Amino acid sequence: MNEIKPALRVSGLTKIYRLYNHPMDRLKELLCRQPRHSDFVALRDITFELPHGRTLGIIGDNGAGKSTLLQLVAGTMTPTCGTIERDGVVLGLLELGVGFHAEFTGRQNIFLYGDVLGLSRRLIQAGVDEIIAFAELEAFIDQPLKTYSTGMRMRLAFSLITTLDPDVLIVDEALSVGDVYFQKKCIDRMLEFRNRGRTIIFCSHSLYQVSVFCDETIWLQAGQIRMYGETLQVIPAYEAWQAQRSVQHDQADAGVNREILVRIISIELLNQQPCWRGDDLRFRLHIESASSDLLFHVSFSIKMQNGYGVFATGTHLIGHPPLQGRERDILITYPKVPLMGGIYSAHARIFDDQGLMIYHEKILNEFEVRKDSLELGVCHLENDWQIE
Repeated sequence: MNEIKPALRVSGLTKIYRLYNHPMDRLKELLCRQPRHSDFVALRDITFELPHGRTLGIIGDNGAGKSTLLQLVAGTMTPTCGTIERDGVVLGLLELGVGFHAEFTGRQNIFLYGDVLGLSRRLIQAGVDEIIAFAELEAFIDQPLKTYSTGMRMRLAFSLITTLDPDVLIVDEALSVGDVYFQKKCIDRMLEFRNRGRTIIFCSHSLYQVSVFCDETIWLQAGQIRMYGETLQVIPAYEAWQAQRSVQHDQADAGVNREILVRIISIELLNQQPCWRGDDLRFRLHIESASSDLLFHVSFSIKMQNGYGVFATGTHLIGHPPLQGRERDILITYPKVPLMGGIYSAHARIFDDQGLMIYHEKILNEFEVRKDSLELGVCHLENDWQIE
């Protein structure tokens, strides 16, 4: 019986960069045969397998080695040691515009990219209209690429790579560039790509997108795998680790200026403080939308101080159809809340109509729930003792 090959098999992957203090140190090292560099280990001994049809998330702080790993898997960089076995065509949406020529038009760059990949002109010609239409660049496709904005280049690159239909698609933080409307188009296409059984490696600062989009996740820290497994196990561990840090300096990159189509204006706890176990815990959200036709979902979660979630619900999670309207007030009630004593927070999010892309979010910090017994735990379970 033949063994089914995985889409990717990565074994002992290590990448070391040589760092020089001065440009001339490279030449001096070559002539004098004496080292004048220091080694920087970007990745160390990375090993994993990714079966066909699975989606792998890559998370970690800036500088953890995420982009280096993706470039190695995509083949745009060679490892210092270790092996990568690929089964099928692997294409990556990594640094925007890689493989493009600034002086060429958008249309010429489509064919140039195909030539770089060794694809036939007939194949590219068959898909060029679809590429241009999805990117919505009909009016600019025959203009030089140097006149394109960053968002326009991203649209062309994403449309080109996904239309070529690779066996393995790699998507780095590129979706954070551009307007919200096109980001949603990209998410929808990636969902369709996954539903057709293709393999995806997805790197994003949006932990929610990773949690609902990826089957398994690798958490990289300082160039090594800190944790690898099912996404629903890795994400909470990473969130809890983030919550314990005193300085959240790496979150700055996650905050990208973007148009907000629908936002949470306010989130209120309607109970008097402190609450008690057994109270009806009530919250009110006030939401405003830029368009009465925009469809969106709303989620609401309660978390403990250590970052672990107690419970998360949402319109898309309970099977409720998407909401719409210029203004919406939502009352969320947890009857006879079984939470034990402690300090909690509430986290509200607004998503697109698929419940995948985050439009806006708001956090209500530190509300207290007190318990009325000495029992321990996160929530109270009704119990009946019969002692004979």
